[in-house]
Amino acid sequence: MTSPADKANHLKVKTELVRRTFNYPETENVIQDYSCALNKVTLGKMYITENFLSFIASIGSTTETIPLRKILEMKKDSTLFVNNAITFKTAEQLVSFGTFSHRDEAFTLIYHLWKCPPFIYNPNSVDKDLDEKNLFRGAGQQQQKQLSSRVDTQSTKLALKLATETKETGIATLNELSYQAEIIDGIEAKMDNIHANLDRSDRLLKGIESVGGALSNHFSKDTTNGARKEFAPLDRSLQVRPRDEPPIEIDILEKLANDSLIPGFVQIHNDRFIILDANRKTRSEIISTYTFDSVEYLVIRARPQHMDVRFFNNKYPRFRLASSYIQNVVNEIVLRSNGKYGKAPQVIFEPGIKEFVYGNPTIRFIPSSGRSQQSSLFTRASTLGTSHFIKDASDDIKDALIEQDKDLDEISDLLGDISNIARTIGDEAELYINNNNNNNNNNNNNNNNNNNNNNNNNNNNNNNNNNNNNNNNNNNNNNNNNNNNNNNNNNNNNKIIIIINNNNICIIT
Repeated sequence: MTSPADKANHLKVKTELVRRTFNYPETENVIQDYSCALNKVTLGKMYITENFLSFIASIGSTTETIPLRKILEMKKDSTLFVNNAITFKTAEQLVSFGTFSHRDEAFTLIYHLWKCPPFIYNPNSVDKDLDEKNLFRGAGQQQQKQLSSRVDTQSTKLALKLATETKETGIATLNELSYQAEIIDGIEAKMDNIHANLDRSDRLLKGIESVGGALSNHFSKDTTNGARKEFAPLDRSLQVRPRDEPPIEIDILEKLANDSLIPGFVQIHNDRFIILDANRKTRSEIISTYTFDSVEYLVIRARPQHMDVRFFNNKYPRFRLASSYIQNVVNEIVLRSNGKYGKAPQVIFEPGIKEFVYGNPTIRFIPSSGRSQQSSLFTRASTLGTSHFIKDASDDIKDALIEQDKDLDEISDLLGDISNIARTIGDEAELYINNNNNNNNNNNNNNNNNNNNNNNNNNNNNNNNNNNNNNNNNNNNNNNNNNNNNNNNNNNNNKIIIIINNNNICIIT
């Protein structure tokens, strides 16, 4: 197996050949090369760099170069009914390359570089190869540029002030919500005591109004005679949830086991990254979700724009990818791993590859999606390096820019805090509404229970009254019957019996 150092030397030879042949700057590096035929006739090799397609014939001195930024359209084509060609259209010409041995792989890589211009951000580097004379022509133009160069720090300060006031208003709202919640808790506690007293009163009235009620109270457990609970205020301080960085999607090319490339995206969350296909869907046939704590190394390969993700104890097979935004991928994984676990995977640069900055929040402002998803503010990255405007600016302007950057960072943090405060207020309001609905339902149930108890008490009272009336009636009837019997006895006692026997008359009183 070829070592990383041997691969780096092999690529270095090709890169030097292309730079020498086409007079490219040192920023151009050969990413991949493919055997093909220019205009489907002249055999040779196509060398793909960050910003150019370069063809060198195998025999003869034929060459061809196409800047990626000048390509208007590219499509897969055929040669003698064989699908092995690619055609490129620019404003000046139509160029076709045929007899590719890996046509689809080459097309995928070129299309990615065309759609996603590679860019590496280095805040401390300046391209020294740029001729400063071409930047500002003439002393008058230099002076005019210097006079027109002003940094508007006042607007940034005003925005920072407004953001601070908004955050303070949000905090005051949270404190007021906490205070109101404590008052509501006290009211609810008093309402509970009122309901308990009402239940106690109902029980006492039930025992007073009837013998049956008294007996019922005597033989049933008194649940209303418990000691009144002391009001214990709850901790109503609202905690603002920690701010979570939103997931970010970055264009990549997934490199398969057979070295072919397929387009897709890496979706990076706070604790994991997910591999998506070109339709932003996970692929069921492979592992697509990896947590940061399982990643041991991020290996930046000697081949430009390529990297490997390697896992602890070979938990998963290494994940290989190519992307114009390697720096963005590494930067996000390192930042989010440090934020989640307090540590990040180790970043290793293979021999021959230039190291870049990572773990820097500023890199997040660099575009990390294709030109079709970028706004008009972002165009293809210049191959000339970092602008010399900052280098040529006065110390006042440099200091103002540094101050403005700090203010913008603080504004960004404030906006994140304001968003979390708003979410916390919304959650508290929703919780209050749900609790209020539950309390209303409980009150309705209590009212229904009280009504039922009252109805039962009334029914018992009516039954008792009816029983009393029946008893009285029975007693009256019994008394009447006794009186009738007595009267009958008295009447019987007053009767005269006449007995006639043998012409004799006997009267018995």
